[in-house]
Amino acid sequence: MQMIFVIIVLAFFCIYGYLLYIKKKETAKINEQKIVAEKQRLQKLQREYDEHLALYANQINILVYNTLTFKKKYCSFTDLLNKFDEIKSTVPIVSIPKHYVQNNDLHIAYKKILEFLKEGESLRNTHNTTFIEEERLRCQNYFNELLSNPLDVQQIDAILHDDDNILVIAGAGCGKTTTVQGKVNYLLNNNLTSSNQILLLSFAKKSADDLKEKLGYLGVECRTFHSLAYQIIKENDRPVDIMSPDESEQLIVDIHHRLTAENDYLSSFNDFVINDLRQIKNENEFESYKDYMNYLKDSEFQSIKGMLSQKRFSKNSTKKTLNNEYVKSAEECFIANFLFLNGVEYSYESPYIYQEEIDADVNYDKHKKRYRPDFAIFMNGYNETLISSCLNPNENIIYLEHYGIDEKGNTPQFFQSKDGMSSRDYYKNIMEWKDEIHNLYNTNLIKSYSYEFKNNSIEENLINNLISYGIKLKPKSNVEVYEIIQEAYGKEIDAVITLIKTFIGLYKSNNKSFEEIISSNIEMFSYDYSLIKRNEKLLDIIQKIFISYQQELERKKKIDFNDLINYAKKKVENNSFIHQYQYIIVDEFQDISINRYELLNSLKKQKYCKLFAVGDDWQSIYRFTGSDLTLFSRFENFFGHTVTKRIETTYRFADPLISISSQFVLKNPNQRAKKLRAGRSIKTDVRFDYNKSEGQPINLNILNILKELYIEYGKDLTSKSITILGRYNFDINQIEESKEIFIAKEKGKLHIKTLLIDSEIDIEGHIIRDNKLLFDRDINYLTVHKAKGLESDIVILINCETGKFGFPAELSDDKILNLLLSGDDNYPNGEERRAFYVALTRAKEKFYFLADKNRQSKFVREIYNEHVDYQMETLLCKKCDGELQFIKNISNKFGISQMFGCRNYKYGCDYTCFLKDTSSESTPEKGNNQQRYSMSVLGI
Repeated sequence: MQMIFVIIVLAFFCIYGYLLYIKKKETAKINEQKIVAEKQRLQKLQREYDEHLALYANQINILVYNTLTFKKKYCSFTDLLNKFDEIKSTVPIVSIPKHYVQNNDLHIAYKKILEFLKEGESLRNTHNTTFIEEERLRCQNYFNELLSNPLDVQQIDAILHDDDNILVIAGAGCGKTTTVQGKVNYLLNNNLTSSNQILLLSFAKKSADDLKEKLGYLGVECRTFHSLAYQIIKENDRPVDIMSPDESEQLIVDIHHRLTAENDYLSSFNDFVINDLRQIKNENEFESYKDYMNYLKDSEFQSIKGMLSQKRFSKNSTKKTLNNEYVKSAEECFIANFLFLNGVEYSYESPYIYQEEIDADVNYDKHKKRYRPDFAIFMNGYNETLISSCLNPNENIIYLEHYGIDEKGNTPQFFQSKDGMSSRDYYKNIMEWKDEIHNLYNTNLIKSYSYEFKNNSIEENLINNLISYGIKLKPKSNVEVYEIIQEAYGKEIDAVITLIKTFIGLYKSNNKSFEEIISSNIEMFSYDYSLIKRNEKLLDIIQKIFISYQQELERKKKIDFNDLINYAKKKVENNSFIHQYQYIIVDEFQDISINRYELLNSLKKQKYCKLFAVGDDWQSIYRFTGSDLTLFSRFENFFGHTVTKRIETTYRFADPLISISSQFVLKNPNQRAKKLRAGRSIKTDVRFDYNKSEGQPINLNILNILKELYIEYGKDLTSKSITILGRYNFDINQIEESKEIFIAKEKGKLHIKTLLIDSEIDIEGHIIRDNKLLFDRDINYLTVHKAKGLESDIVILINCETGKFGFPAELSDDKILNLLLSGDDNYPNGEERRAFYVALTRAKEKFYFLADKNRQSKFVREIYNEHVDYQMETLLCKKCDGELQFIKNISNKFGISQMFGCRNYKYGCDYTCFLKDTSSESTPEKGNNQQRYSMSVLGI
């Protein structure tokens, strides 16, 4: 059996081996056949390739000689694409066969064509770099002598680049218009185009007229966008009646006044101005007490009652000493206004009627303090005799305390622990103490809480609590309320109207429907339900005005400036207007809006032309006319292939202002980076004058600045241009007409006449005494927006304050505008930061911030803290960082101590401290503790 098994195994292996041998032989034969077939295929491909080369020999040689060769001029991206198209339409593209070894001239030429198709962009860039270097040398004398001042290297580089789209990012004072002049002259001088094929565009008539004055003699067309649109429309149609921007704005105001006759509209508008213009922020939204305090100062929550009292008192009194009723939270402002508008008499933070008893009660030694309930409500009207006599106050007074806690009793996170207790426990302890006080003295107390604002129950709970005590609410009519807010919140009404104008302008330049905007509102602000509802209220108001606005346009058979742009775009799109331009050059491109972009792009799509755009996104401050920063920051996404150049040498100002202003504006990450440098050997000082007093005229402040300048300049001061800047037109009211220091105001100009005396001037070691200069001249007052494009040796910014109408203008930074912007302008106070940058960069030699130090705006505070290289000897509050002011001297067994209190007391900061008086000579006198700060930044 074993022998049989062995024979079977051997037989199996023999058969298996034979089969493998057969298989291997067959495989070798197949592989040999494949090799032969592949060789035949390659031979066929090579024959076909050779035939292809022979067939297109002339075309290949012409392409290599002409198309692949760059002419001695700039090659644009479209020029390169045209070369690609020419190659592909002239010679069908086939691959070079593998292992093709022939090295004839035709094959080498064809290889060059394939390499060009693959590496063309790199070859184009190399050619352009070489061309620009050679052209710069060739035109060196030309650019030096072309204009009154030689063009700098970056300006020349921008001019010589001649691609499809050139975006020139410029800095303030870097010669944007000069670069445009140089570009036009270069194009015409080198016969790259003719004058009638160049279109120069700007946004403001003044800028367009300036371009026309400088370049119109060359036959170049200089227009605003609206002038171009009008030209396009009237090409084939009868001229249209156009409503000017001023007329459009007035129409919106008139429509608003007309709609106030409708009860629903008036009710909605009143409610928005009083309760929604500034969104109420809960105290829990702030990380620190300092942040919360700055929010209160920025917002300036003043009750209607307090504003009315102040205005009426100021109107009838020459001694302006009555303080406004500043409430210490947005929520308390809501409560105060609710009480006032419902005919409920109240006083805010009046002393508790049993304060003397509390002070005398030894049981309350630990809590002894001045107790001022948030509100004292008078059930039967205010009766001073009854209140002061303490005759059964329960018959007349209800106290209302508002507590800043959430549903779980938690306090804001910035509340600090005290007396060994957590902030929550300490706050709860105070609440219990107040309950105990009211129970002890049998006084009425109702309470409200922050969480009632969040769950929208505050108004209902207030009504129920007041009614439960028998108080009859007497709501004022909508007409009465509007009349009241006109008197108390007049500027707020103007702010809402301005916001509506801005929204309608953006809306008409965006081609969105209200339905789309309402949907975007829900999506964009999904994180904040109260903001969604607030925006819906405003959108309802805007839509009513917009519908009437459009009806009025139709009735008058007019179109506004936005319609003008939109209609012109349609004319271009349907080829009713055919343009002849080869170059479109746009100055101040940062002001571009969506509909202007669409008009511009329709011209480029209709017929190929090059775009040369010059602008400074750091100076984009015309959002209210529709400008959208995204069109600048994402230029290539909108216009296609773009070469970006920079001109960064400013001939207006120098350090330290360059570094200060640049760092300031670049806090917004959406601004494109550039590195400005001075083109002249100068310095531009930045100075802080903190001698301003709240609510007081600034005549003496300006006089002191002029005296300081006289000490530095002497009689040369008479030749220096001086400009005073404000954020608003009404900021000029901070300067009063005066006979003592002769100041006259007329049409935005100030005439100042005063005798400047410097009792001691040291000139090269010689002391000159009683030096006098009669300062007698006009000084321009301009808002920042009107000052754009201008410059002055010395600039004084007089609105450097915090508050609703300070700088930044908090009421202009409304989130609802983000529904119409493309996304790159949503940085907090982004537009205002750019406007502040514009203000800074008007100065050639000196820039002054004039401010009340305790009310300095967040922008001034930011610059001061980051750039002043030494600490001022100013006492600061340890709670909120506000400035401390001397209150009084206090004698005790240790001697005399000085008591200081926070100047933010009216906003709720109760911080006080005591300092040991080391010298009787240094004891401040009450009312004479103001310091003057005037320094240059960075050691100047």
